[in-house]
Order: sequence, then structure tokens, then C-alpha cells
Amino acid sequence: MCLEKFCEKCCEMHKNPVNCLLHLIAGIILACALWIHSGKLIIAAVLIAIVGHLIQISKRKGKKKKR
Repeated sequence: MCLEKFCEKCCEMHKNPVNCLLHLIAGIILACALWIHSGKLIIAAVLIAIVGHLIQISKRKGKKKKR
């Protein structure tokens, strides 16, 4: 039951194509960074994912204001 809600929330958060693309890029960078043990690239991947979430949040707030 809890896993279903988690999956639902994840799918809802990644509906924005820009956010989804940034998370895909961050995932690729993170995988490479973990492979080569690069702390700087790990931080970069996390920052890219955070930017994606910030874009998602700003778009959501913009839609609420228009109503």
C-alpha cells in the first residue's frame, strides 16, 4: 500500500518533461561518477536533480496562480 503511493508520487513529480530530462541526465552523471569515484561529479548530479525539482515546483505554483 505504501509502495503504491510512493510510486504514484514519483510519477506525478516527473510529469514535467524538463524535470524528467534533468533527472535522466543526473542519473547518467551519477552512475559515471560512482564508477570513477568522483565526488565533484556526484555533487553535480545531485545539483542537477535539485534544479529539476525546483523547476517542477515553480511550474506547479504558476499553474495554481493562474486559476
